[in-house]
Amino acid sequence: MGELWRRLRYLLNRRQMDEELQNDMDFHREMAARAGGGQFGDTLRLREDSREAWGWMWMDRLGQDLRYAGRMLRKSPGFTLAAVLMLGIGIGVNVAAFSFFNLMVLSPLPVRDPFNLLRFHRHSPQAYAFALPYPEMTYLREHSRTLSAVLAENTTRIPMEGEPKPLNGHFVTANFFAELGAPMLMGRAFDPSGEEREPVIVLLEGFWRRHFGGDFGAVGRVFLLNGKSVTVIGVASKAFSGLSMDKPDFWAPLERQPYLASGSTLLTSYESSGVTMFGRLRAGMNPTAAEEELRGLAAELRKTHPKDIWENETLPAEPGGYAKSLMIGNRSGTGREDRGELFPVVALIVSLCLLILAVACGNLGSLLLARGVAREREMSIRVSVGAGRARLVRQLFTESVVLGLLGAMAGVGLGSAVLRGLIVVSGSPEWLDASPDWRVVVFAVVAGFISAILFGLTPATQVVRQKHRSTRVRQVLVGAQVAASCVLLIVSGLLVRALEHATSMDPGFEFQRVIAIDPGLGTHGYSPARARAYLNTLRQRLGELPGVEAVAMTDTAPLGNHVSSAHVEVDGRSTDILLNHVDENFLGAMKIRMVQGRGLARGDVNSIVIGQRMAARLWPGENPLGKYFSVDGADSTVVGIAASARLVKPEDSDLTELYAPAKEADLPSMGVVVRTAGSPRDVARAAVAIARSIDPEIFPAVDLLQDAYLRKLETARSGVMAVSLLGFTAQLLACLGIVGVVAYAVSQRVREIGIRMALGAKAVDIVVVVLRQFAWPVAMGLAAGVGGAAALSGLMRQALYGISNLDPVAYLAAILFFVVTVGLAALLPARRALRVDPMRALRQD
Repeated sequence: MGELWRRLRYLLNRRQMDEELQNDMDFHREMAARAGGGQFGDTLRLREDSREAWGWMWMDRLGQDLRYAGRMLRKSPGFTLAAVLMLGIGIGVNVAAFSFFNLMVLSPLPVRDPFNLLRFHRHSPQAYAFALPYPEMTYLREHSRTLSAVLAENTTRIPMEGEPKPLNGHFVTANFFAELGAPMLMGRAFDPSGEEREPVIVLLEGFWRRHFGGDFGAVGRVFLLNGKSVTVIGVASKAFSGLSMDKPDFWAPLERQPYLASGSTLLTSYESSGVTMFGRLRAGMNPTAAEEELRGLAAELRKTHPKDIWENETLPAEPGGYAKSLMIGNRSGTGREDRGELFPVVALIVSLCLLILAVACGNLGSLLLARGVAREREMSIRVSVGAGRARLVRQLFTESVVLGLLGAMAGVGLGSAVLRGLIVVSGSPEWLDASPDWRVVVFAVVAGFISAILFGLTPATQVVRQKHRSTRVRQVLVGAQVAASCVLLIVSGLLVRALEHATSMDPGFEFQRVIAIDPGLGTHGYSPARARAYLNTLRQRLGELPGVEAVAMTDTAPLGNHVSSAHVEVDGRSTDILLNHVDENFLGAMKIRMVQGRGLARGDVNSIVIGQRMAARLWPGENPLGKYFSVDGADSTVVGIAASARLVKPEDSDLTELYAPAKEADLPSMGVVVRTAGSPRDVARAAVAIARSIDPEIFPAVDLLQDAYLRKLETARSGVMAVSLLGFTAQLLACLGIVGVVAYAVSQRVREIGIRMALGAKAVDIVVVVLRQFAWPVAMGLAAGVGGAAALSGLMRQALYGISNLDPVAYLAAILFFVVTVGLAALLPARRALRVDPMRALRQD
């Protein structure tokens, strides 16, 4: 403890103690001179020994190294700017990717106490759902002792006079705004006690500005939603995230949902679409305790509602105060999470970003090796005055660390700007904030330090050992740059090819003149019998429209966001299938070709039609007709094999399809598809009018499959643009690195080139001599890049719209493009060798 105190005392009083030491030495030297003694000794060495004994000498050395590094980098502004720019690009790409991960996964939502919010799902051995029936939610809310508050939310489209599309209404519990601490732009939120005497709503700032033009008099105004009067009591700030990733137009009390969605049985039925349930933990409680309590409460409720509460039902919880927990809407109807599909995407993005950083580090390593030639005299002088190898390596590495930190600062700015642009372009919620927080800054600093190790340590060692003129390390760096750049170019080439293929491929069905109509009968509380009457009338009247060729029913609209999937096992073989409940006209309306057997017929109950891929996966080499397996809890017979159709994900050629007859219970969730002979837009307008004429409370969602297909491709185009940008960035960095390396090689061999030219060598021979040393590393880099691309592209096989991840056209095009651009980049500095004056070169020492 005394030693530590002594060291801390010196750290706090270094200047004073140094002055006292100097005075003591001056005094002793003077006394020794008066006494006629010998030499006092090297005072500088003695002072350093004293500081070493006092401790903290490493801080002095670090300060010296940093100051010297700063002076050296200021002396070479061109090198410093190029190095920081290259490293800033490499780190910036990774910062942008990490910032998105941080925003979605690590950073809490801008709500009050997000850390003790939980989101609950329903789970049993036979089923899974992300929503709970409202009656079950209220029972759990009233009897839970582990949760201090329960919040619930339901999303319903509500038509509004004067708006071309239905509004996105979020119906929430009365305590929603108070529990989340929602900032109000003006007006007030709902009364947490639920004592609202009249129908009221709260608008989101974006809708308020769009519809009311930012009129501050909107609060208190009464207007009509679905023909029902409501009063605006407040406007929530756009900085309020709520508990959903989509943008609501308004919030309304959950108890008012049947009032605005006439006929809805949400509040009374266990079979309605349900509500998303969130809970806030009481102090001292943990998620496990909440799950155990809710499991017991569900078992108690099952005693009185055995048909409504699942057997062995549990309510697993996940953190509800993070954006990741809100990104659940794009999941299958069975509630199965697509974690297996997300991992390849994440792995691909991480790999591509790290490859960009690797190319930047390779470039900087080559630059530092070339810079070592100019510093040979400096290194020799420092060695002659006693500097050891370790001291020189430390100094050069310190310069690399300074470059790494400068690159990290540039990377933070670039990455944040890229993420901010992506948020704006994608139309994401306004509360998503791309400003870097401490996690992003720490990530950038760590990335900068690791980059300094990657690009700085080996060159520093080579320079100190006087081996920086050797081409081996430089060739390894060139090969690494080539491999990383080649991988990125091949991956982007595959995606470009996939997009081209998608625009011309046959998805297995004809979508060009088809309309999908979803009346949302279940939302409006339709019973199966009432839904059948409505759908029959709708189909009949749509079929009478001029230009309509076919009308059919389905519970999964083609190219929509809703997916209904199931897991089946047959004879020990299992697969996930896309389950589509349809009527007998669906396959014909979608022009899905029958390959074997027959299609569904009116009156079929336990007959099914499966796709070719499913037949090949479950019964390879066998005739599937007449085979049995369980669908919807009943044994069904395969009566037909249909051509494979990518009704949900055009990019995924491995999806398996199953078409089952719609049962009575499925009817409230059914929609209609209409094939037209002429313009589908004209029929779409007439379809809306017909749907509303049958029931004025219905405001159907109508989508043209041609537009839906283009939206699917738009997502693919965004991915192609992003990966292509990464590929061209890596290519640019690689070309810059090749230019620097070849220019250095020319400067190293000036004398040799002069001799060859004096002996009559031709220009072509000179260029070949200069470039020959790079042929082997480029070839090895290309081979490694092709292998890496083949392995990495396997992760994105489902996103390639049916083309092989080893598509030869993409590989050859990427390799040819790389060789041509790198060759041109190498020829530019190689031409300098032709301008060497033989006589001047021969006179060099």
